[in-house]
Amino acid sequence: MFRRDQDGWTAAGTAARLLEDRGLQLGDGVFETFRIVNGSIRHSRLHHRRLDAACAALQLAPPDWDDIERAVARLAAGPDAAIGKVQVTRGAGGRGLAPVTAPQEALYLQFSPFPDVPQALRLSTATIRRSATSLSARFKTLSYVDNLAARREAASRGADMALLLTESGLVSGGDSANLFWRTGGEVQTPSLACGIRNGVMRQQVLSWLDGQALPAVEVAAGPGALEKADLVWVTNTVIGVVPVSEIDGRALPVADSLYERMRAAAL
Repeated sequence: MFRRDQDGWTAAGTAARLLEDRGLQLGDGVFETFRIVNGSIRHSRLHHRRLDAACAALQLAPPDWDDIERAVARLAAGPDAAIGKVQVTRGAGGRGLAPVTAPQEALYLQFSPFPDVPQALRLSTATIRRSATSLSARFKTLSYVDNLAARREAASRGADMALLLTESGLVSGGDSANLFWRTGGEVQTPSLACGIRNGVMRQQVLSWLDGQALPAVEVAAGPGALEKADLVWVTNTVIGVVPVSEIDGRALPVADSLYERMRAAAL
């Protein structure tokens, strides 16, 4: 992991320094995950825009994205550094919840090998519900406790990912992915009012579908909409587009020309 300070990007430093950071203490920060292709951030403009929006929501000073791009090009050398993650935190600020009067935001950058992408995923509806107004639901904050608990619950049922509903019972999405489904030839996806993050891959899929004269309808729908679907898939930056093979024990097809076309488009 690298940290940005007055001397540029250096190794993150001692554990004591990290322990003082409100990002670790309170989850007071945001992050953005991206693919790295030939030393460059894929869909850089969209990731930049999302990170700035998240910083604005938490009243954090946005980092210099050009500097991040240069750091990625310099530090992510080699075939194994295929996933990048930038984190912006409020920095050190003492204990408690009192606002930090003069925050000194901290900026971190880390790299990971590209993971194996599953051929399909099984979903299980979580008992945890999302608040449509929650910052943690709408932005990539450093507080992921609900998502982690939902994933553990899904795993205990033999599923790969949790399906989350809002407090009012509307379909929101996967614990770490946006959700799409097709019914009678119409593609639908939860609207931004359903406690979702407007993921970069979600935006790419929406744009691609529109270009194929198959525009997706953004809806506020209950789980009954998924029971009528003939195709369901999830999207995020790391895995791309992955079919859903099962929801709460109901099998779904994973072979369809729509999937093949989306993958061929290299979204």
